[in-house]
Amino acid sequence: MRRGSIGHKISRMAGKPLGREARKRRERTMARVTRIAGRMLALAAALLVAISFSVQAWRVGYQNYQLHKQIDAVEDQNRQLAADTVNLRRDIILSRDPEYLVPLIHEQLGLTKPNELFIEVATPAPK
Repeated sequence: MRRGSIGHKISRMAGKPLGREARKRRERTMARVTRIAGRMLALAAALLVAISFSVQAWRVGYQNYQLHKQIDAVEDQNRQLAADTVNLRRDIILSRDPEYLVPLIHEQLGLTKPNELFIEVATPAPK
């Protein structure tokens, strides 16, 4: 190994005998570093779990909101269809009544009965 390289420094430190105090100090330092690393790892794991839970909760909430919007739209459509059904049934009933149909047919087709005079009034077009 070349002098000044990391491998050289590691081999030099590994070959150097440590005294009792230096060994204890190194063990305490390693224990402290290990404890701090463990705490940071636990904190990172807890943070990851919290973020994952928050994202999932937001996604489910947004889907719930979209489904409620769809439900409201379908309910509005159902109300409109029910109103249309009522109007169509009324029209069907009225279409079977001659007292309703005869004046309607005469008005739409411009027909007149004998001895009647049909007058069409034209309104001037707005400028």
